Amino acid sequence: MRGNKLAWAGAVVLGLLAFAAIAAPWLAPHDPLQSSLPDALLGPSAGHPLGTDQLGRDVLSRLLYGARISLVIGFIAVGIAMVAGIAVGACAGFFGGWVDAVLMRFVDTMLSIPTIFLLLAIIAMVGPSIYLIMTVIGLTSWMGVARLVRAEILTLKEREFVLAARVMGASPTRLILRHLLPNAMGPVLVSATLGVGGAILTESVLSYLGLGVQPPTPSWGNILNEGRVALGVAWWLTVSPGLCILVTVLAFNLLGEGIRERFRS
Repeated sequence: MRGNKLAWAGAVVLGLLAFAAIAAPWLAPHDPLQSSLPDALLGPSAGHPLGTDQLGRDVLSRLLYGARISLVIGFIAVGIAMVAGIAVGACAGFFGGWVDAVLMRFVDTMLSIPTIFLLLAIIAMVGPSIYLIMTVIGLTSWMGVARLVRAEILTLKEREFVLAARVMGASPTRLILRHLLPNAMGPVLVSATLGVGGAILTESVLSYLGLGVQPPTPSWGNILNEGRVALGVAWWLTVSPGLCILVTVLAFNLLGEGIRERFRS
């Protein structure tokens, strides 16, 4: 990836974003939950670089703390999706036969369900919470990973090093964990990188609809939702979180494309 400037740009942006999220208590100029009605809807200034919202809360401080929520949700949701997808794809590709048929029909069934409507239905029935959002996003986005892993396992299990391991008496578990999965992780890593951006975008959509992270906890989606009602008089309430979402998702996509090109070469 040494010559891929776009991938490096994405990596640098994500590194700065991660640093800002970790250092939010020191970088934030104000308490993100502190209200001050006399300061409501102030434009960008020296005291409030990105202005204030309807309750007089500093938008920059809320964005920095919101980055923590968005990144944690993205990484944990993708982690859940990776575990489920790798398990299903590895079993389907290695064992084949009726196991493959049953698991892949289940994957096809899950893919036929509109993800956003499934998310809305589950959250509406159970109630929104950060842990539920992470779990539901992860459990509704593993199908593509399962297909990738299955395809890689089907190719790899006929290679000479796998046949040699079989002859030496390696168990199916050892074959999968020690020989097949390590060699199938290239496409999975690309999918995970792209999936984090998708998970952040999904969380933002849910929070924008009022079914994601609940106020007063800041997330980019609910900051965007709060700014919607004041769009005509306070443009910074929607532009700032919108740009954060755009830049973050774009950075993850650029990094994922760079990794994909690296594995192709």
